[in-house]
Amino acid sequence: MNRDFVLAPMMGKTDSQFRYLVRQISKEIVLFTEMIHSNAILFGNKKMFEEFTNNQNPIVLQLGGNDPESLGKVSSMMNSFNYDEINLNIGCPSPKVKSGGFGASLMKEPNLAKECVQAMVENFNKEVSVKIRLGIDDNDIEETLDKFVKIIKSEGINVFYVHARKAILNGLSPKQNREIPPLHHQRVGRLKESFPDLKIIINGGIKNLSFQKKENLEKLDGIMIGREAYSNPMILKNIDSMVKKRTFSEISLFEVTKSMFDYFETLDKPSSIKKGLLHMHGLYRGHKQAKKIRILLSNSNYLKESKNQILSILERDEIKAA
Repeated sequence: MNRDFVLAPMMGKTDSQFRYLVRQISKEIVLFTEMIHSNAILFGNKKMFEEFTNNQNPIVLQLGGNDPESLGKVSSMMNSFNYDEINLNIGCPSPKVKSGGFGASLMKEPNLAKECVQAMVENFNKEVSVKIRLGIDDNDIEETLDKFVKIIKSEGINVFYVHARKAILNGLSPKQNREIPPLHHQRVGRLKESFPDLKIIINGGIKNLSFQKKENLEKLDGIMIGREAYSNPMILKNIDSMVKKRTFSEISLFEVTKSMFDYFETLDKPSSIKKGLLHMHGLYRGHKQAKKIRILLSNSNYLKESKNQILSILERDEIKAA
């Protein structure tokens, strides 16, 4: 699987509706699901899980949890689905995740994290990866990061997605944890130098597709882009050409918008359509009539009327451009 460009997992955002949107723009970017706790799959509403089983590849299922037995059971179940990879979240710093002792909290317990990934590797017949932070709280990231990676690597984990910040487990909200701890992109570069055999994909504060070249981090194996892709999905439109190293015709805003409205006609739940409409807001960033389009997207009770008006606006743009 080519990991040059990866869509970061984002709770409340990288659901099946947003992943469908991104897949209209790029066929090559690797998609991540939202993080799903292993217990939600084993003991929760199985219908909740169905939306994660019918997506275009390449796609990674991200799991949360700290019980090796549960993670092993879920990993075994995933062999029935067409995920390209499953990933253990060892980086989320939210209070809920912290109270459950998983996510970034596992960086405090490397031996438990090792047991978790061991169970996953033993039960899943494709790639198992992890997503980590540089460290937590008062860790010395020059010392503890390499030690942690060495422990996890010993269980056959070859792919690490690294958010280039520490996680502060007390006193910061998830949003603050994405903004306040300073970024150390070059530390991720040094991690690759220490473990050249590993696939290291960098995450955190990335706003453009040429990040590696600009930051002199071209030895890394890819970038994972999150909030910027959500707020401005059309920045992903050149990915296929960059990955395949040949020119593809760029999909237009009109084509993406029409594809989304066509997709909504296949959905049964009004709530799923409403989420999809919300995810579309970022498509029109910078458009001269973005405000009007977003207001129309908010009127989910008048979907057909909104569709016709929005497509009419975008069609006029295409005619003018031609």
